[in-house]
Amino acid sequence: MKVLISGAFNPAFEALPEYLIEAFRRLGHEVIGFDHRAHLLPGRLRARSTVLERLDRAMLNRRFLAAARRFRPDLILVNQGTVLARATIEAAREMGARCVNWFSDYPAEFEAGLELAPAYDAFFSGSSYAVLRHREAGHPRAAWLPFACDPEVHRPAATSDSGARQPDRVVFVGSCYPERQILLRFLRGLPVGIWGPGWELRAAGDPHLGPMLRGGALRPSAWRALYQRADVALNIHYGAFGPREVSGDMANTRLFEIFGCGALQVVDRQADLLRLFKDGDEFCGFSGGEELRAVVEEALRDSDRRRAVAAQGRRAVLAAHTYEHRARTLLDPAAEGFDLRGIPHSGSSRDPAALEAARSARRVAR
Repeated sequence: MKVLISGAFNPAFEALPEYLIEAFRRLGHEVIGFDHRAHLLPGRLRARSTVLERLDRAMLNRRFLAAARRFRPDLILVNQGTVLARATIEAAREMGARCVNWFSDYPAEFEAGLELAPAYDAFFSGSSYAVLRHREAGHPRAAWLPFACDPEVHRPAATSDSGARQPDRVVFVGSCYPERQILLRFLRGLPVGIWGPGWELRAAGDPHLGPMLRGGALRPSAWRALYQRADVALNIHYGAFGPREVSGDMANTRLFEIFGCGALQVVDRQADLLRLFKDGDEFCGFSGGEELRAVVEEALRDSDRRRAVAAQGRRAVLAAHTYEHRARTLLDPAAEGFDLRGIPHSGSSRDPAALEAARSARRVAR
């Protein structure tokens, strides 16, 4: 089968589009990529003029259709891609291609996705909550498809590297958000290292967090090396313990990648995570700052359990959550994604236990 994948390609930061291309190729399909962020005009010019923005978008859409005419794909897979207009997708479908969107991120561009969804033969979302919102808007072809890992890339360190020294036994890699700042303060005094955009600007003066800061943004190969050698890999979701419409219940991409790297994952109990993996068996969950500290301290003390849970987590992600699994779903016109039964209506409020967890998470460490 011939597959055209449209995504945001960054040679310095491989991500979902690159992993999918490799997955489709390993399955034996012919694949090409189209970069739907490859604008002809610089962003600073487009930002100053709506006319230039409109003209540049139109040119990009024409280039996309030209690529589709040359390649004649059986499947066109778009990752987010709100720059591609409904008319463009409809024209591609008229060429005979099945058009699918994997709108993997949430809440990024959610409203734009609602507008575009009817143009596609299938519309997958990384957030179960987002799918419920689409169904309520009358989009029956919306389905839940979480992120995944690439076992060729997200894997434990090679045997020759396994003894490499890791000065920080506990690592966190991610952007600086207020909820993360609050939660990580509870780990003061522990062997924790923090990397990611914004920390050195916003938290360098924090007496609790300052000693933990190690650097800014990392390339994927660098953060994978940290996970491979750490005793504990921390993961805190965007909007942790906040309103459901902020987080979308979504299990983030880092969740699957940490599992693949073979690290013990300590992560907030995001709803979609709990629907996919087993708390205490495949990861160690927390619902507030005090529990976070207790879970990390226990993990550092008990090496046997730490290794056992990490191994179970890796087995679980390889069994059902690789990009080859996702590629097979995206190829199947009859695929309905992951089961939404039992997931509360999108307008449902959080239960009292979840609200108490939110209050606990936001209590600033003294």
